[in-house]
Amino acid sequence: MNKGKIAIVVFCSLAILYFFSILHRVGIAVIAFDIMAEFNTDASLLGLMSSAYFFPYALAQIPVGIMLDRIGIKKTVAILSSIACVGAFIFSSGSSIFIISIGRALVGFGVGGFYVSSLKTIAVWFKPRQFATLAGLLTSIGNIGGIIASSPLAILTLAIGWRGAFLGIFFFMLLFTLIAWFVVSDGEDQCFRSKSSIFNDLKMVFTKREFLKIMLIPFFAYGLFISFQGLWGGPFLIDVYGMQKPIASNFLMLIGIGFAISGPLAGYLSDKILLKRKPVMLIGLFLSLIFWTIMAAFGNALAPPIIYSAFFLLGFAFGFVNIYMTISKELFTSDIYGTAIACFNTFNFIGAGLFQYFMGIILDLTFGGSRIFSAYQLIFVICLGGIGIAIVLGLFSKETLGSAPGDACKA
Repeated sequence: MNKGKIAIVVFCSLAILYFFSILHRVGIAVIAFDIMAEFNTDASLLGLMSSAYFFPYALAQIPVGIMLDRIGIKKTVAILSSIACVGAFIFSSGSSIFIISIGRALVGFGVGGFYVSSLKTIAVWFKPRQFATLAGLLTSIGNIGGIIASSPLAILTLAIGWRGAFLGIFFFMLLFTLIAWFVVSDGEDQCFRSKSSIFNDLKMVFTKREFLKIMLIPFFAYGLFISFQGLWGGPFLIDVYGMQKPIASNFLMLIGIGFAISGPLAGYLSDKILLKRKPVMLIGLFLSLIFWTIMAAFGNALAPPIIYSAFFLLGFAFGFVNIYMTISKELFTSDIYGTAIACFNTFNFIGAGLFQYFMGIILDLTFGGSRIFSAYQLIFVICLGGIGIAIVLGLFSKETLGSAPGDACKA
């Protein structure tokens, strides 16, 4: 098999694992009320349980980056995926909110290696001017998991219960973990392996001025996005519009569809047409601002077609914002791509964990915990402020396409 075919096989294998990462990440939105009812818990505790995925995910990022730059893609994925499978089984069979939180934490830590490993794979196996396009395709494949985690998952949980559904997800993830072990290859080019100390690699990342400028953009942009898509979007529709779970999940599906469409589109636009990264990111941030403005101003009085359109807009917008992962890679040389991308990705999931929990606290402590629109409106206003900060940071960021530092492969 020639290098081109091997590259496609490796990419597809990791993209499928990333699919399971997204499925676990956002699937809580459609089973939120099932878990609250079974374990008799409130919104803040549910938010803490859901965020148990994100904090370990964030914790895994820097170790994953270091592993990728030292022991390679294959071993890193094998170790992390095994941990995720154990966590998936515990989550689907746990007897208390504490136990399923442990399972979700293990899932979060384990799948924390899939996205960064996939991006490192693109960098190793494909040309630099293909990176943004393939990274967009990766998020598109992954966010099929977001689509499956909406209406299809809701229907499945009605048929076999949330535990049965997630047990099935565990078995499929275990199967593809085994497949990945046999098909994933690291590539032979040693210029993608770090020869420096871990301390020096981390110092190089966290003393880079341009990196420090943009590292809070994912904290706000992704943290707010996934808190809505992955947890509170479903309860919002049920609480404010009185929807049943299957109907609410149909609306949530539009977020995943929007993301799946715009990811490759944004990458192609950046790689082949604009030949720039920064404008693509800013387009996404301004589209996100429009969504949060609509929700803050009119969120309790939207006709169904407008809700569908707004939810699609949220997903479509983030497909453009996500070009910042390419930006983070282009700030550094190839020998520390894994570490650089992982460090940047950490802020995605710190934001996700904090905002999911914080939104739950707001719902519990405002308006007597009644979860009326005014409580959600307060959340939307906070989201507006967060995206505003991200836009300001983006405006002052550097254009990276064509200005990347010297490649270690050519040094």
